[in-house]
Amino acid sequence: MRKTLSVIAVLTSIFLAGCVGTRPKGIKDCDFRVADVKTTEKALTYAKLQLELDVTNPNGVGVIVDRMQLRIYANGQEIGGGAASFKDKPIPPGESVKFKANIAIDYLSAGLAIFNMIKSHSASYSIRAKVYYETPLGAYHSWTTISSLYLPLL
Repeated sequence: MRKTLSVIAVLTSIFLAGCVGTRPKGIKDCDFRVADVKTTEKALTYAKLQLELDVTNPNGVGVIVDRMQLRIYANGQEIGGGAASFKDKPIPPGESVKFKANIAIDYLSAGLAIFNMIKSHSASYSIRAKVYYETPLGAYHSWTTISSLYLPLL
């Protein structure tokens, strides 16, 4: 009997773990756009930046961006990252809200990326984020590219 209960408990936990993060039907990811970037701190090995993000909710229901994990890439190489929480700022249906997120850029990684840019005669950057959403229909998370740019160097 104990063995049967243990097997049922394990199967139930595996099933429930598989359900976490599933996007509720009819819900779309929010649209993110970088509105502004400010330097907040400069140190010997890194710089801290504050991103101002314009976030638009395309859904017919309110959405909360619970938190985000951000990563910044230059020519495909990760040069920095950060995290932010916006749980106290719900986004009404069809509206936009400004969020501020802090990130840190490592000078050594950025320097290597610049070297690769010069070597490859091209420059690209992107900001990727794992976004955790809460909606009236359920909670989920997804990866999104907030900003991306490719520039051929002459």
